[in-house]
Amino acid sequence: MKLTNLQGKNIIRFKDGLLALLIIAALIFFALRFQKTGPGNPQQKINFNQFKPQAGYLAPRFTLRNLDGNLEGLDDHVGKVIVVNFWATWCAPCVKEMPSFETLYRRLRARGLTVLAVSLDKNGPAKVQKFVDKYKLSFPVLLDTERVAEKLYPSSTIPFTYVIDKQGRVVARIDGAKNWESPETFRAVEYLLKQ
Repeated sequence: MKLTNLQGKNIIRFKDGLLALLIIAALIFFALRFQKTGPGNPQQKINFNQFKPQAGYLAPRFTLRNLDGNLEGLDDHVGKVIVVNFWATWCAPCVKEMPSFETLYRRLRARGLTVLAVSLDKNGPAKVQKFVDKYKLSFPVLLDTERVAEKLYPSSTIPFTYVIDKQGRVVARIDGAKNWESPETFRAVEYLLKQ
């Protein structure tokens, strides 16, 4: 997968309400899809019980080393709303959005939210640990040095983020950096936490 160093370049930023709109649209989509059969063939049902990095499907599982050297992955956070962010220390938009992930996590972790930050840095944990210390990040940071999660969730952009509901289904994918501490984002995540 080709990752482009975006340091010093501007990218198009999503409006704060876009995440909320994506999550609501995905929930409506799920409700309609799980009640209906596939298009064109009333006997053919769509199987959403497959692992795919697409809205409506089960989120592909992975286990990686965290900064303490322990294995951690999606299965360690079953029953929670999980925000999985793919990032790197050299990515300027990633650096900019990390503090907003920390705010989101601190505000909603007690209610069942977790943030998993999957580092795509390939030079080992020292640089990532220095970054985590500098920004005082308290959510789990996982190291994908062998490209395990990156292969399951392919992308040509960085950062990119998946929102996974309590049932382990992908609700939304967001490409590029976002303000994760906007009122609209808090409302959208709170809605998922109530489900």
